[in-house]
This record gives sequence, C-alpha cells and structure tokens, in this order.
Amino acid sequence: MDKKKMKDCPICGCPLKQENYASHLLKVHNEKVVEENKDEEEYHLPIDGNKGTSKRAKQRKMELIRKKRKAKIMMIGSVMLISVMCVVVYAVMSMNGNESIQNPEPAQESPVQSETEVRIPLSEISSAQFYSHQGNGVTIRYFAVKASDGDVRVAFDACDVCYNAKKGYTQIDDVMHCINCGNEYAITGLGTENVYGGCWPSYLPMDIDGDDVVIKISDLEEKAYMF
Repeated sequence: MDKKKMKDCPICGCPLKQENYASHLLKVHNEKVVEENKDEEEYHLPIDGNKGTSKRAKQRKMELIRKKRKAKIMMIGSVMLISVMCVVVYAVMSMNGNESIQNPEPAQESPVQSETEVRIPLSEISSAQFYSHQGNGVTIRYFAVKASDGDVRVAFDACDVCYNAKKGYTQIDDVMHCINCGNEYAITGLGTENVYGGCWPSYLPMDIDGDDVVIKISDLEEKAYMF
C-alpha cells in the first residue's frame, strides 16, 4: 500500500486513502473536514497511528469547541456591557438636562394686572427684558425687546424645536441668540408665528393698549409644556 497516498483517521486511527478520507469521517464518525480554520485543519492532519493519537485528537477537538464557546460568551458579555453603559450615560445626560438652569439671564416676575392678563409698561422696554410667570406647575419665561424700528417684540424664552434643552435666548446687539444651538434671529423679525418650521423663538401673542404691552395669561400657559 502506497503510504504517501494514505491518511490516518484522527479518531479511530484507521489508515485511509486520501480520496476516502473525507467520506470516512462523515459516514463513520459524522465529522466534516473543515479547511477554513487553522486549528481544525490541524485536527485533520495525518497521525502516527499509536494508541494515544486518537485520544489527543479528540482532546484537541474538545479544546477547540471550548475556545469557541468562551469567545462567544465573551462577545455576548461585551455587547451587553456596552448596552448597559449606553443606557446609563443617556440617563445621566437626561437628568443633567432636566436639572440645568434654563437661562442665566435674570427674569423678573410678570406685572400681573388682573387674573387674565399681564401688562408691561412700554417705558421699561429697551434691551431684552426677561419675565417669568408661574403657571401649570412650572416657571414660564418670555422676553420683550425694542427693535431698531422702535416697535416692541415679545416671544417665549424657548425655541420651537430645541425647547427641551431649556436654554433660552440672550441678546447680542440687534439679534436674539439661541444659547442651545447658536442660531441668531433679527429682533425686527420676531413676534411672528413660525410658518417655515425649524428653530424659532416661540410665538407669544400680545397687544399694545395705550402705554402697555398686554399679554393674556392663557396664551402664556398654553406653552407651559416647553418649560
């Protein structure tokens, strides 16, 4: 028998022809020859035929299986750990966002004239004046500012889009600057509804009555959800 063309079975030690090697493993031992994995290639290499060889082959196979299982468990554990860390980070960021100061600009309480409306004297409005109103269990903030054309504009101290950040606005020259996203809005264009979508100092209806700006409390409390 030509030994060069023979190959011993790594399980039972039986000498086999090269062309019968794979079919023997499959039919007799229900095993397949795997070529992709180096460790598994070594498992199917020819053996010397002594009594301990078959046992060592089985041990190598079991060791390979254990390594694969261990790697799989470590991978699953790593994925779970990363997922938990992401949840914790998100929760911390959410808590910090809820506890953040809405705006460093000081706000004075609304000069309420009745149970239904707020009146702000026009004479006290030049640069942006920030006001607060307690309603629906939250502190609602808004501002009044005189534009370069001489008209007074009012708006909520909250953005239609990023109000959840609770940062509000501050005045820089002739624009109102969003503390959260950095967008700037010309004061002459404020006091209108957001018809285009996107970021915008949220609209607050108001009227001019004599020497006062008049704002309905119902309009203030309508957007309490932003605060």
